[in-house]
Amino acid sequence: MGGRGLGAILAAAVVAQAVHAGLPQDIELDNATAVRRAIEAGAATPDTRALNAGYAEPGIPIIALAARAGSLQVVRLLVSLKADLNATTPSGETALMLASFVPDPTGDTGLPAKPVQLEIVRTLVEAGASLENAGRMTAVSYAAYAGQIDILRYLLDRKAAPDGGATGVQSDFPTPLAMAIMQRRKDAVRVLLERGANPRIKNPAGADALELAQKMGRLELVPMLECALALAPGESFAAACGGK
Repeated sequence: MGGRGLGAILAAAVVAQAVHAGLPQDIELDNATAVRRAIEAGAATPDTRALNAGYAEPGIPIIALAARAGSLQVVRLLVSLKADLNATTPSGETALMLASFVPDPTGDTGLPAKPVQLEIVRTLVEAGASLENAGRMTAVSYAAYAGQIDILRYLLDRKAAPDGGATGVQSDFPTPLAMAIMQRRKDAVRVLLERGANPRIKNPAGADALELAQKMGRLELVPMLECALALAPGESFAAACGGK
């Protein structure tokens, strides 16, 4: 190999490294053109992981970073390039989970989802992102925790499990209902119960939904939960408990 050829290779590697280093910023700015350029240049792939202050090695999948940032055009690009829609962060979160949470810059939650976030959720679901995550938290869990009712309803309309990843009478992780209770998301509690969430599932400490609400002082939720627990098999929560 000639010296000039090696020099060209090294120069290209330096350029690729610089492009890769700027990738997280381009994603957060929803600069799909720059992201496409980085992928075409070989500085990244649709499944590249980016180092991020919030995530340890090996980093966050760039599709999850885009979903978290509300970067719809980048999400659409990565979907079109066949990125792994179910790749997880070191914390076990998927792009769909992060899109459903809609973190607010101030750290607050419960604000109405921006239209772009719901569109990202739709884009991921329609492309085949998994709604489920047996034994763990799910996008429904995250939407319930954040009080994102439009996203929660959308996911449940697509037959996402109202109990998240819970698979038995006791769960190793909080159910969506438990997460909504913890965060005082009354509308989310109601929607979940209307869609068949099981208030009898016990959390890791052995408390069911009613016991959790009582222990945490979420007294405004107690009438709904008592009514849900008293339902006869096949009885509708919406019909029997709608006024609670």
